[in-house]
Amino acid sequence: MPETTIFQPKQRRSQDTQQKLIAALHHCLQDKFFEHISIKDLAEHAGVSVGTFYRRFKDKESLLPLLYQDFGHDLDLWVSELEQQHCNDLTQALQYICQQTCQFLCSRQSIFRTLHLNSRLHSEIIASDKLVNRENIYQRISALILRHQSEITVIDKSQSADLAVFMMVSTLLDKVLYPTLTPALASKLSLDAFAAELPKVLVAYLKSA
Repeated sequence: MPETTIFQPKQRRSQDTQQKLIAALHHCLQDKFFEHISIKDLAEHAGVSVGTFYRRFKDKESLLPLLYQDFGHDLDLWVSELEQQHCNDLTQALQYICQQTCQFLCSRQSIFRTLHLNSRLHSEIIASDKLVNRENIYQRISALILRHQSEITVIDKSQSADLAVFMMVSTLLDKVLYPTLTPALASKLSLDAFAAELPKVLVAYLKSA
C-alpha cells in the first residue's frame, strides 16, 4: 500500500468529504471487521457516491493511515487522563493502569484489531502519524510506574518498568482481540479476572530482586 494512494485534500469541501468517510469507517467498524466493509458501505454511511470515494482514495486500505492518526489522538488523550490519576503505591498504580488499559482496548476493540493486523501487513501505516509518537506513549505509561520506584527492587528500574508495560499491553491485547486463539487460550480466566490477576504478576516481577 504505497503512500501515493492517499490524496491530501486542499479544499474545504474535500476535507469535509474525507472526514465523513473516516466517520463512516468508525461507524462500520462497530458492526463489521474491516475486511468485511465494502466501499459501497463507506460511501452510503458518508452520504457520498462511490465515485467520490475513488476521487479521494485509491482503495479501502488507503483509509488506514488516517484511521491510525485518528487513533493516535485518542491514545494521547487517554494517557493524559492516566497521568492525572495519583495512586498510593505500586500495587494500586498497576491495578489502575491494567484496568484502564483493558477498558480502553475493549472500547476500541474493532479499531485495535484493524490496526493491529494491517500495520503488520503495511508497515508504512505506523510511520504515517507525524503527531503522536507511540514510543513516547509507552514511555509515559512507564513513567507512571516509576512514580513508585522506591518500591521497585530490580536493579534496572527503568528497563523493568518498560518491560512491565510491554507485558501488560501485549497480553491484554491478545486477551481482548483474540480470546479464543493462541496464546490467549493459555489462560482460562475471563478478561476481567485476567486484568485483575495481571497486576499481581507485574508487582512480583518488579519486586523480584
